[in-house]
Amino acid sequence: MPSGRVHETVNLLALPPTLYFLPEPLPKLPFAVGYLVGTFWLTPDLDLATSRPSKRWGILRLIWLPYAWLFPHRGLSHRPFLGALTRVLYLAAIAGLGLWLLDTLGYHLRFNFPVGQNWLSFFAGIFVADLLHLFLDTIFGRR
Repeated sequence: MPSGRVHETVNLLALPPTLYFLPEPLPKLPFAVGYLVGTFWLTPDLDLATSRPSKRWGILRLIWLPYAWLFPHRGLSHRPFLGALTRVLYLAAIAGLGLWLLDTLGYHLRFNFPVGQNWLSFFAGIFVADLLHLFLDTIFGRR
């Protein structure tokens, strides 16, 4: 298996040509930001509690411990589209729980989350970074 550094290096090298060939309706900046988030913070290797991406979360890596318990390494978290979707939905659930808790404590926060091209492009970046990670794992096979 490629190391975390190899995954990150290949993803970074692939970003410029990916942006060049990105279909025109998708904005490039949100895609690039999502791609980098998917490369460094929301990778399939969050299913390992001691992975580099997990450590990047600092103290917040504790929120990923249940994820690592729920999804054994190289299981569902390493499936195309489904793995990235589980991480995005898991993070959304944690954020929603945190907002609910703050609301319960009297901090009434209101967020307007517009859905549009920028968000679509951001999430597409996460999914493409995820697919490249899984592609590398497939090419180098399990050893």
